[in-house]
Amino acid sequence: MNFETVLAGLPDAVVAVDDALRVVFWNGAAESLTGRSARRAANRALKELLPPGSSLIRHLAETIRTGESRSEAETTLEAPDGRLLPVSIVTAPLFDRRGTVEAAVAVLRDVSRIRELEAEVRRGETLAAAGRMAVGLAHEIRNPLGAIRGAVQLLARELGGEARFREYTDVLIKEVDRVNRIIQMLLDLARPVQLRIAPLNLHQLLERVALLSVEGAEAQGVTIVRRYDPSLPPILGDEDRLVQVFYNLVRNALESMKSGGRLTLTTRISLNPLFAKMDLGVGQRSMVEMQVTDEGTGIPAGVREKVFDPFFTTKERGLGLGLALCHRILEEHKGAIKIDSVEGRGTTVTCFLPIAK
Repeated sequence: MNFETVLAGLPDAVVAVDDALRVVFWNGAAESLTGRSARRAANRALKELLPPGSSLIRHLAETIRTGESRSEAETTLEAPDGRLLPVSIVTAPLFDRRGTVEAAVAVLRDVSRIRELEAEVRRGETLAAAGRMAVGLAHEIRNPLGAIRGAVQLLARELGGEARFREYTDVLIKEVDRVNRIIQMLLDLARPVQLRIAPLNLHQLLERVALLSVEGAEAQGVTIVRRYDPSLPPILGDEDRLVQVFYNLVRNALESMKSGGRLTLTTRISLNPLFAKMDLGVGQRSMVEMQVTDEGTGIPAGVREKVFDPFFTTKERGLGLGLALCHRILEEHKGAIKIDSVEGRGTTVTCFLPIAK
């Protein structure tokens, strides 16, 4: 068996260097993780390929110097797009026949998906707590609200069409309805999402959302750009629920683009190593990506990890339930959602959905 072929096919990044820290092996996973090809990396000093002070360089240097393995459960590696990826590192020395260290090898594992799963577990616990609270409050609040709404309607009828009274009764009814909608959103988070799964044309769903949003976009000077993959196969999903998700994402994007710009809707077969294939319980299935990209204000780095948490919002009048519900709906579809954002430059939200087969 060719062991180099085995190493080349590993899902974890494998990097080997000689005693001068020059690259002698760089597998495909290392190419994906660093954005640097094996051909370009070969025989080059590691410090020419990675930023100064990189944990990988430090651990390999110590392993060559001491002949001992080094490990770090979590550190960061700069991705090709500038993002800092959480990775684990393990290094080991390679000895020649005389027992002298002649090289060292490092194995790097991208742990970003593990961190995302941990965050989802924490988010699930929060949703469960919100659900218990919602179910408990719904009965206690909805009955009085119904009585208030009925009383206001009767009052409006008794007062007739006098404008100054009508204005007050309209405000009361609107606010009662708003509280009811909040309760309904909480219940949607609490209860299992009932899906009517069927093969769907993703582009038709996006066109429905675009049609609903075009008037508001034009009023803000926003142009909606389509970048659809014409060969995209049908997806599996619930039509109404997915339109709800996409509309919410487009509305969020528009709200961040007060000065106008381009809002881009993109579809394609997913090549993301973490999400390209998902286990739906009947084996793995390929995924498609739907992206909403805006040129808005972006999301501050300090709050980016909290955007899917219930009740977290950066809006003055926001409830912090919209993205939490989007996450829940996509989770029920056996899909996923992720956000990439640069403050001051814009945000890309990517939804991963299974292909219908």
